[in-house]
Amino acid sequence: MGVLIILLGLLEMLAGFVTLGVAKTVIHEILSVCAFGFGSITLALGVIIRQLGSRVVTRLWQ
Repeated sequence: MGVLIILLGLLEMLAGFVTLGVAKTVIHEILSVCAFGFGSITLALGVIIRQLGSRVVTRLWQ
């Protein structure tokens, strides 16, 4: 689950970069910055979910 969320975050960040590269107006630049920001938040959330999941599994096996 965490890996899928990490991949989604990376795709959002990539979409932000691509949109910034072809942006012709200010609103498109704002959209690309928002996409990059939400992508980084999604990436961090995926890392947190993965870390918490591995701790729960480790604790259950002890």
